Formats: sequence, C-alpha cells, structure tokens
Amino acid sequence: MNAEKMAGLTALSDVELETIARAVRQGLTPSPLTRSALAELSVGDRAGWLVGLDVDAVLAAIIAVLAERRRGEDTKVDLVWTGPDVAASAARDTAVVVRELFAQAERSVLVAGFSFDHGADIFEPLHRAMRDRAVEASIFLDLHRAPRTEPDVAAHVRREIDTFLIANWPFGAPIPRLYYDPRTVEPTSTASLHAKCIVVDDRRALVTSANFTSRGQERNVEVGVLVESEKFARELVHQWRNAAEAGVFRRSGEL
Repeated sequence: MNAEKMAGLTALSDVELETIARAVRQGLTPSPLTRSALAELSVGDRAGWLVGLDVDAVLAAIIAVLAERRRGEDTKVDLVWTGPDVAASAARDTAVVVRELFAQAERSVLVAGFSFDHGADIFEPLHRAMRDRAVEASIFLDLHRAPRTEPDVAAHVRREIDTFLIANWPFGAPIPRLYYDPRTVEPTSTASLHAKCIVVDDRRALVTSANFTSRGQERNVEVGVLVESEKFARELVHQWRNAAEAGVFRRSGEL
C-alpha cells in the first residue's frame, strides 16, 4: 500500500473508515468507488483518493490504515474520583485533573454536557491556553428548557448563553465556540445533554459523572476515567463534530 495514499486518510476516524468498509462490503457503494458515494457516507473529500478504486482495493487500503493505527498504541487509563479519601487509592482528584487538562492544552479542547456554578475558577486555565497558545475550544452546553409561558424560544436561548458567559466566562475574548441541543430548550422538552466529557488535543479524554459545580467537584461521590489514547480521543471528537454537522447541535448565534 502506497504510504502517501495511506496518509491521505488521516483526517478520517476509525469509525468513519469502518463505515466506508461496511458499505463497500455490503454492496451499498458502486465499484469503482465514486465521489458521490463518499458524500452520501458524510466523508466527502477527506477520503477523496479512494475514488476510482474497486472493492478489493478500498478494503485493502482501509484495513492497512486501521492496522497501522492500532499497531503498538499505548493506551493509558486512570481512575478519576471525587469524594472522601480512600486509603491506598490510586485515583486522581477530578478538580485537579480538569484544571491540568486545560492548562496543558496545546491545540484544541472540547467540553460537553456539564452543569456549572463556579465555571470561572475551572475555566481560567482554558482561557489562558486560548489567549497565549491560540488553543481552539468548543463547549456543548446543556441549556435549560424555556418556560411554557415563553413565546420566543430563540430569545430564551440568547438569555441562557448570556447567563452562562457572565457567570462562567468573565474573561472576555477569546470565547469558545458554544453549541446546544435545540431539542432541550423547547418548553415541553424531556431531553437533556447528560453526557459529560473533555477531550484535549485529540489525545487525552476525560469521561466523568462529575459536573463543574461545588458538589460535583468537591462534595459528591463521582467517578470518571482519564484515557490517553489518540484513537479513542479522535473518535470521541468526531462523534460530537459529526453530530453538530448533522444538526443535532446548533452553534450559538445560529438561532
């Protein structure tokens, strides 16, 4: 397999590569593969060099890329804990891990699903990373639903965003890209953004039950895992970004 061509697939996650392979195996795409078929799989130009290859060549390429990625990957997993100290515990403190992740970010940070009551303290190192190192940050917010008496849901969303920034991001620019789930703000909604995770530099990911609140960071019993794996981190980031591109999440300002 041509190394240059294999490198052309680095923008695709393992999930996306496996989606292409599954479609090809099931005969859902033409052979040779076409650009329009890739567009229907939501990978488009990122997999452009596969255009013109027959079924066997496409599968061989994808298998080779996945094998190369997984060869020798050293995944490290740490337990992250909020709660009473436990004798001989090797768990790391949630609040310490979160601040460390933000402080060490070099390229990108994704934050999703948390509730806040003292975000300014926790976000200060993230703002510093954005200001000093041009780190790109995205936050997926769990906004409260609009009151049943609110005739203008868009106005409610703007108030919710303003309230979040005033209470949790008093630093000013730069400001993260803010996203929300439009289903959760409808007056009759029973949906919520309950997942809670942080991904830094497409390399380190924290998945936890702890919110960015005094209870969640200091008083509750909360458990999480800190995973150092480019494969896992990339797939987690792609899941959120693909959901945003599909309209599951809406960016603030695109009301």
